[in-house]
Amino acid sequence: MQKRFNWSLWTGGVLVALLVLIGLVGPSVAPYELDFQAKLRNEVVNGKTVIVSPPLPPSEEHWLGTDKWGYDLLTLLLHGAPYTVFVTLAVAAVRLSLGTILGLYLGMQDKPQRWWLAIENAWSYMPIFIPVYFLLKGISVNPLLPTSTLVLFFVGVVGVLGVPSVASSIRQQTEQIKGAQYVLAAVSLGAGREQIIFRHVLPHLKEQILLILVTEMVAIMTLMGILGMFDLFVGGTKMTMDPVLFHSITHEWAGLLGSYRGFVYSHYTWIFLAPLVAFVIAVGSFTLLAKGLREKFEQTYQRMPFL
Repeated sequence: MQKRFNWSLWTGGVLVALLVLIGLVGPSVAPYELDFQAKLRNEVVNGKTVIVSPPLPPSEEHWLGTDKWGYDLLTLLLHGAPYTVFVTLAVAAVRLSLGTILGLYLGMQDKPQRWWLAIENAWSYMPIFIPVYFLLKGISVNPLLPTSTLVLFFVGVVGVLGVPSVASSIRQQTEQIKGAQYVLAAVSLGAGREQIIFRHVLPHLKEQILLILVTEMVAIMTLMGILGMFDLFVGGTKMTMDPVLFHSITHEWAGLLGSYRGFVYSHYTWIFLAPLVAFVIAVGSFTLLAKGLREKFEQTYQRMPFL
């Protein structure tokens, strides 16, 4: 059987690598300082003096334009990239590590744990947005806590609340592997539970674990986008009065998207489109990577079904 080129895997892998690179070097290569604001100025155009004031459209001076307050959009996106990429990765890592440990423990039990099955069934109908919203609402708007504490709190809350779904998937896979003939043979020869886990279960779960990691990152970014629409941003929300406006303290991309959503129907659509395109590319990159990994693993097991 001829092996076809996996466009999703390669495209997604390259885009994710670029996102990680931007997250690492973004703030250091930003064209302006974070507190830079374009000011009102006079310019001579066709022999006439005109007043130029923010928001400024995309130009050679500001590649993505500026917002209503004169902040360079490219600078904001580059400074927010580390929070967008690495907070998402941290939450996914928390979910995956705790969910894998719990799923392995439950899957290796001799009898199904009915209490856990009840939790799985109930949690599958619970939109995770609801508990996250009410847990963050009281501390994220005009916060008294430092940004680092708010980020860690977000990672912990969203990570722990997503553990049941990961544990459910790992548990089901573990139960299937545990019932295989070669595992039963190893048990009959005296292999202990730890040996079964590390020699038989985990080697067969490595592809599934990687796929869960990427899939969870898509789900986490989607959740961040929904929270952004409700003015809850990772790292805190700064609310100003008269008029009431919400700004992202960390400038992560979902926060910028939520902050600028009011410009979608204005004449300054670039203010909303810049973070929208960046956020869609980020979510699309991990979605393509997940699709490519799934296709790769399916092709592998079609060629070697005995694995």
